[in-house]
Amino acid sequence: MKHKKLMIGTCIAVAAAVGGISVTASATTAIRTAVAQTGQLDCELELNGKVESLSEKTCFAKVKGRIGTVNVKEGDLVRKGDLLLAYNNEDIELAQMLAEFDVAADQGGYDDFRQSGGRAAGLYGEAKNSIAELEQQITTTEAVIIMTQQALTDRKSELSARGAQLQADLAGCVPDEDDDPYDVEKARGNIQKEIAQNTYDMQYDPEIIKKQEELDYLNYLMTTYKEKKSVMESQKAATQMNLQTKGAKDRIEAQKCADDLVNETNIRDYREAMDGIRADFDGVVTKLSVSEGSSVSVGQELVQIQSLEDTAVVCYVNKYDIINIEEGQIATAHIKNKDYTCRVSRIEKMTSDDGSAPGIRVELAIDEPDDSIILGIECKTKVQTAMLAYALLIPTDAICSDDEGDYVFVIKDNKAERRNIVTGVRNDDTAEVCEGLSAGEVVGWDEAAELTDGQKVKAL
Repeated sequence: MKHKKLMIGTCIAVAAAVGGISVTASATTAIRTAVAQTGQLDCELELNGKVESLSEKTCFAKVKGRIGTVNVKEGDLVRKGDLLLAYNNEDIELAQMLAEFDVAADQGGYDDFRQSGGRAAGLYGEAKNSIAELEQQITTTEAVIIMTQQALTDRKSELSARGAQLQADLAGCVPDEDDDPYDVEKARGNIQKEIAQNTYDMQYDPEIIKKQEELDYLNYLMTTYKEKKSVMESQKAATQMNLQTKGAKDRIEAQKCADDLVNETNIRDYREAMDGIRADFDGVVTKLSVSEGSSVSVGQELVQIQSLEDTAVVCYVNKYDIINIEEGQIATAHIKNKDYTCRVSRIEKMTSDDGSAPGIRVELAIDEPDDSIILGIECKTKVQTAMLAYALLIPTDAICSDDEGDYVFVIKDNKAERRNIVTGVRNDDTAEVCEGLSAGEVVGWDEAAELTDGQKVKAL
């Protein structure tokens, strides 16, 4: 990310005014002077950044079913507790009822095993009872399949009959001698439109699609019941010849615990699904993966939300500026014509080399984010890298440097006297002097050429 370094300094009572004293080194050369005085020095680093959310939540389907309603679009602002999308509750109610049947069947088998005691009577009784229940479920499901299949056939037959009637109507729609050809052609056009709609309905009629989905789900249930019945029949045959051992008892106990855990989880998931998918926090919908009427499976991604309560301005800082940034520093961000207070919350311990945003990632957490913030928007930020309340300050223009370090020219008795100094924090205008000067001393500089040690100067 491009960035620009801007060092801004504020000095309180620095030199009555820079350049307030003017002396001359000759008739044609003028120098500027300033008085070294104690004041405040603020330094800021200006960076370009982009607003990002530091928290997000991706919701996945915990149950199999169809989406009933979708109340949001990508980019929408949502509040904590808002309903994002809802399942078709008819599907969920049916699945929950079947899960409760499984609980009852498992509990009945387990209770029978506990009461039987001794030998293999527990497992045998469980298998026998389960087989009876499964046979009843298979019989019931077969009846529902037949009814659903009949309803599907009837609907298709209805549409087919309607199509045949329309074709007959079209064939019979010819002008007689007394008919207006225009009216007849218009009537034929209307019939052809109905034929096209009928052709479309034969494939995409909502009732046909719904019945076919119900039929697929019922066939899935039938397969499950038959598989479970086969397992129970095998268990029944095996336990008839075996005594009930301690190991078998332990296995049944463990299986019961596992079944209870699965059943409780399934029922809880179905109950939660009845309430739909809701927002866990205030945020923005950044990804929507389903639409109304679509079928979803367990584990399928539904919707993603990024938080507006936990946002930051993300900047990428180069190797020269990063030395001035530390976690905890105060910063400001200008977003949509509004200023926000931030703080440096995280500095990554690696550089980015993907070419798009070179540098070191720095996160400036926004203290009080609000609804005006737009995720992904670019903005300007200023990081307060230093603030000295009582520093000895002089203009940076007065400072010269050579192999020995920094130095200034102190004006005494109309002469320029070279003085080596040690500088600290500085910005474009003002610098802190740590050693070499005292408050009240006057420093001078020539804007056209450097002064020399001992050069005579005279105040105007």
